[in-house]
Amino acid sequence: MLPLLPVKNTLNCDEIKNSCSDDNKCMYLPEDLRDPSRWPEIMTSNIKQAILEIGPIRITNINFPVKSHNNNRKFSEKYYYRIMPNGEKVDRNWLVYSLSADCVYCFPCKLFNHESNSKSNIVNIGFDDWKHLLETLKSHEVSKCHYQCITKWYELKNRTSLSNKIDKLQLQIFEKQKQHWRAVLKRIISAISFLAKHSDAFRGSSDVIYTKNNGKFLGIIEMLAKFDPIIIDHVNRIKNNETHVHYLGPQIQDEIINMLALKTKEIILTKIQQSKYYAVIMDSTPDISHKEQVSIVIRTVIMDSDEEPSIKEYFLNFIEVKSTTGLNLSSVLIKELSENGLQLSNCRGQAYDNGANMVGQYKGVQARILKNNPRAFFTPCAAHNLNLVLQNSAKVSTRAVTFFGFVERIYNFFTASTQRWNVLKTHCDLYSVKKWSETRWESRLSSIKALRFQFKQIINALDDIIDITDESIAKSEAQSLYNEVESFEFIISLIIWYDILSEVNIVSKQLQDPKMQIGISVSMLKGLITFLEKYREYGFQKAENLAKELAVSIDIEPVFKIKRHRKKKRNFDYECSDAISVDSKEIFRTEFFISVLDSTIVSIRNRFDQLQTYNNNFGFLINFEKLKYMPDYEIRKCCQDFQIVLTDVIDGEENKDIEAIDLFQEILIVREIVEENLTALQTLSLLKKTHGSFPNTEIAIRILLTIPVTSAGAERRFSKLKIIKNYLRNSLSQYKLTNLALIAIENDIADQVNMDDFIDSFAAQKTRKNNFNLHIFIFVLFLTFEKLRNTYI
Repeated sequence: MLPLLPVKNTLNCDEIKNSCSDDNKCMYLPEDLRDPSRWPEIMTSNIKQAILEIGPIRITNINFPVKSHNNNRKFSEKYYYRIMPNGEKVDRNWLVYSLSADCVYCFPCKLFNHESNSKSNIVNIGFDDWKHLLETLKSHEVSKCHYQCITKWYELKNRTSLSNKIDKLQLQIFEKQKQHWRAVLKRIISAISFLAKHSDAFRGSSDVIYTKNNGKFLGIIEMLAKFDPIIIDHVNRIKNNETHVHYLGPQIQDEIINMLALKTKEIILTKIQQSKYYAVIMDSTPDISHKEQVSIVIRTVIMDSDEEPSIKEYFLNFIEVKSTTGLNLSSVLIKELSENGLQLSNCRGQAYDNGANMVGQYKGVQARILKNNPRAFFTPCAAHNLNLVLQNSAKVSTRAVTFFGFVERIYNFFTASTQRWNVLKTHCDLYSVKKWSETRWESRLSSIKALRFQFKQIINALDDIIDITDESIAKSEAQSLYNEVESFEFIISLIIWYDILSEVNIVSKQLQDPKMQIGISVSMLKGLITFLEKYREYGFQKAENLAKELAVSIDIEPVFKIKRHRKKKRNFDYECSDAISVDSKEIFRTEFFISVLDSTIVSIRNRFDQLQTYNNNFGFLINFEKLKYMPDYEIRKCCQDFQIVLTDVIDGEENKDIEAIDLFQEILIVREIVEENLTALQTLSLLKKTHGSFPNTEIAIRILLTIPVTSAGAERRFSKLKIIKNYLRNSLSQYKLTNLALIAIENDIADQVNMDDFIDSFAAQKTRKNNFNLHIFIFVLFLTFEKLRNTYI
């Protein structure tokens, strides 16, 4: 007895179900397809393919059933073989027995019955007349229709086998090509990412490799082609015209830049959405092509499970605007937040510069945002306010105005000629004179610092220029500057301004730190006011003593000049003249020193009143050490007031962030476990380790840390804008500008993009799209196999 032949291939049931038409409503399992009696009358190409893959099933080694109407006859395995006249056996591999119907079928004739049109039972309903079976088999196997079906069977079977081989070959070639393009893309993407992160230009005057002035991107590829075997092979294919798909063109560069920027933004938005609460920072400036660009930055507190809590400011977008009114800018901001899936209701802070369109009480951006979300607390930019304080202080007296005018004249004089600059450099080797900016007071400190610590050298440089120059205008200007700077009033003004600007600059730079918190900023401003008040009382005498030492060292008389006072006309009946103070020192002290300091102190208090208000609301959360000594009723009152601040009513529905009672109970415990001198961020880190035991306290501190102090984050992004979109790239599209800026500014986030996933999606898409030549090769190969098969048959 021969064993039951195994089934080599099976068909997925879902494929069989899908192959059936809706009219037939057929659901054939692989077991049904093994039994010819269960084959459907109408068979689709998919079902035929499945039957061919299963093949004829030969049932052996069983007791075949006996039926009474067949005179107790039954099927026998001997019918599977044809006995030739010489006694040899020939396998009837086309004969199949149906156990369920107890009859036999011709496998190919049954399969192609609709084409053969045979009326024989062995083809249609099955043959079970065992007495006449041998005669029927002999007549059927030599019939014309049987030969036709056998031919079709083997033809289709060979074609399927060949197709499988070709599919396997195609798959191997496809995988090889995919790995090749994957390796190439990895290097191309790395080159594009490198240039984007460093804000470099990509293209030159030519887009062809190995031509002059073809840009930095193709230059990097050419450099890699000297060492890297993958790029060497890729470049050789291009040079030999073996491929026209090289992925080095500007369109591919833009696609990769776009995909990398989108992946980077996805990571950023995921972090923001996980943090829930965020603040918006916005500023605007014209670019090189005179288009108004708005920079939007999102500030949030990151609470990743694997890292310590941290304050982050993420760049979101550059947006070109036609109008800078409060209405338009607020609409642009709300639309941008919505498109990025950030709910305005989760915004807990705003920071803008001090323009009326931004901070206007009724029509400014902050006012319009507050109408939609009363909990989006607005903070005027502390750094801008501090700058405005100094601007006002520098204009309170004529002496203050003229002082900075002379400082600017000194810079302009030396930089107007290379000869004068060389003379200056021979004397000044520590600092060079700096140009000061109206909006960057740190530059004023730098310009004053060069004079403060190299005063004698600058005097000597002016003296040398007076002696060696032959130009009358230059000599006159040098003499004028020399006469002014050698005065004792200029020296003491230099020392006073340096002392003031040094302290202000320390505070200003720390306020611009992205991690700055309201509580710390208020403390720093209070410290600055304290310094200015003490300097007002004792600073003049200290500055005078230092000025005298400096004046004596360069042979300048340390005295205040007595100036003639203007006499006003008096009426003839005016009885006496006004008393005139002749104390030049006191005049200088009151008109310059006291005026500047009083103006500075008053302006700081007035301009930072909003920060103090927020400090009153959030201040009890800044220092938990103080809570240890605060009475419980005061803490309860602070918690109740804090809940009111973090509660709003929209459409009659009350929305709040914390529960005052729960917050009060949590603080009573937290204040006992918090160590001394911990900042709010450090306290949040400690609470995070408790795994949500103090949720209201965590939320309160997160909101406190989310509120920005300055808008420097948005303004700082304009530096990248000016680098990327410079005078050589002023036609850069807005879309590409934003993508490049996002990659360059958030380059640490761009490094987190999974390059394998990035390459998989991009390479698979492009390989399928550009694999036309490969498909032609496989088609020719298939035709070759067809010819060989036909020849064999």
